[in-house]
Amino acid sequence: MAMTLAEETRKTLCDEFGVTGLVELIERDFEDISPAADVDRKKAALYAERNRGSVRLSAGRFYTATEYVEHIRKVKALNLP
Repeated sequence: MAMTLAEETRKTLCDEFGVTGLVELIERDFEDISPAADVDRKKAALYAERNRGSVRLSAGRFYTATEYVEHIRKVKALNLP
């Protein structure tokens, strides 16, 4: 299915993602989320109203990579009966 975008929208997307064309963006390999390339909570909150995906992400109910590592460490340290 072909997708038609206004030229201004195409330019904005290319500038935002640092690509020369949308094909480059579609075929791009995205990095895994790691402490080095972590999710920015401020940016997630900024775009929350535009997000039509996960309510959990829009509400900020997610772990960053750093928080997740700390959570796993605490869970593994629990002594179960």
